[in-house]
Amino acid sequence: MRGDFNKKAFAIAVVIVLVFPSIIYGTDVTGKYTAIYQGREDRDGEKESIFDNYLRLDINNLFNPDISVHAYGKYGHGFNNDFSDGDVYYLYLQYRTFEGRTDLRLGRFPIETHRFLTVDGINATLRPEGIIGVSAFAGQPRYLEIDPDRFHREFRDTGDYIFGGKVFLQGMKGLRANVSYSREGNGENVYRDLLGAGAGKDFNLKVFDTDVRISSDVLADYNTDKSNMDKLTGRVNVFFDKKVRVILGADRYNVKEDYPEGRELIMSLLSTGREDRLSYTIFYDITENLAVYQASTFTRLEMPDGEWHRGTIIKGGINGNFLKEAGLDFGVGVYRFDSFVAKASGVTTEIKWHLSGKWTFEGGVEAVSFNTPFRDSKTATTVTGEVKYSPNRRMNVAVFAEQSDNPEYTSDFRAGIRVEYNFSFGPFEDRSTK
Repeated sequence: MRGDFNKKAFAIAVVIVLVFPSIIYGTDVTGKYTAIYQGREDRDGEKESIFDNYLRLDINNLFNPDISVHAYGKYGHGFNNDFSDGDVYYLYLQYRTFEGRTDLRLGRFPIETHRFLTVDGINATLRPEGIIGVSAFAGQPRYLEIDPDRFHREFRDTGDYIFGGKVFLQGMKGLRANVSYSREGNGENVYRDLLGAGAGKDFNLKVFDTDVRISSDVLADYNTDKSNMDKLTGRVNVFFDKKVRVILGADRYNVKEDYPEGRELIMSLLSTGREDRLSYTIFYDITENLAVYQASTFTRLEMPDGEWHRGTIIKGGINGNFLKEAGLDFGVGVYRFDSFVAKASGVTTEIKWHLSGKWTFEGGVEAVSFNTPFRDSKTATTVTGEVKYSPNRRMNVAVFAEQSDNPEYTSDFRAGIRVEYNFSFGPFEDRSTK
């Protein structure tokens, strides 16, 4: 039933793009259409080929300058199993007044405070004169789930309802604060009942005649239903005289509920999901074009037997940006991972080279040598490459390929072609992209 709804909604979105601008004077439409055909073959000889179509569009000045429609959806077909499916990632009507004093969304929309979460419902944000703003939302939750092999994207349903809100500080430069609440569940069970708070402040200091900028933020979510801290994060960003940047971080979260960005080589599937993490990253600009970095992450995972086990990731590398001088952008990095589950050392390289005004080459190589307590050392490698042709600012065509070989899990080769087209029409069309 849901699949039929998604296909119909996706078709309606296409009709909106093609028909609405011609019948409603003054509408401004922008968007992007992406078509990807790719095939894959794993080391067992199993083959798979998929044709995916993505459409994103924004329709402004709809009947009224404050009303707009925003949509993003996908329709794909798998040739090996002769299966077609479509999903609408978001599709909502928005009413937003000047400077966003009133912001209403109706339909399927993303929730900024919940990563990967969209809601079928309504969201309202009010920013009146003064220092206090408020927002509230309610509806049925939807989650965008990404497969580990990055080959499929699909929705899964969870819960019958979700609602919540936030009171936040506004209009105070360099100062942030909010208090939030959300509840998710069905008629019989409460999945998550979170009371949250966040605060942040920016500083400008002078240390030994050096300009120092500091930005700090902390966020906490307390699960009132389970009487424990669901997530606690802190960040401090320090900028020293435009040459040195330092990022400090501290986190506690349940990785099965809040999958954070930047997680790598942490064997959380074997644990209860609770993880603590301390990290730092230091960037130093050698010149305007070259920068070096060093980063370390120290983790603790809670296991089902109640014990906590430690892991460490140490990384370093160099990044170069010579786009203006030679059309070249590159990065080289090394890392070391050490935990009770496995030890690994790796190197990764990336390059982006603008061969001319219309041709671009991107490629990368990653090799990881790892060993586990009861297995010999193994090496996993991944090689990627892409050649892109852009005849104009609206359109580009790319051919890509990836060869991955992981003796512990799987090995495969995939290749394909991607076409992207950016469109706009209406009274505010940007004709310079033609």
